[in-house]
Amino acid sequence: MSESPDKTTELIRLLQNTTDQEIDCDTFWEKAAELAERDISLPIGDLKTYLHHLELCPGCAEEFALLKMVINE
Repeated sequence: MSESPDKTTELIRLLQNTTDQEIDCDTFWEKAAELAERDISLPIGDLKTYLHHLELCPGCAEEFALLKMVINE
């Protein structure tokens, strides 16, 4: 069973964009509500790590966008 070229290309893109300070989804969601409410103060390096996770994880990015919509209504 072979992967489609689109999935392979996406996997390569994700792997090329990884950093030494990656976080997993569970770690992201520990602070997601505070981030969505803009009620958190993180060192710039930590904030970049959280934003980078959103760039690499479409599931978290979609759910985070929904969370922000709910909070801002």
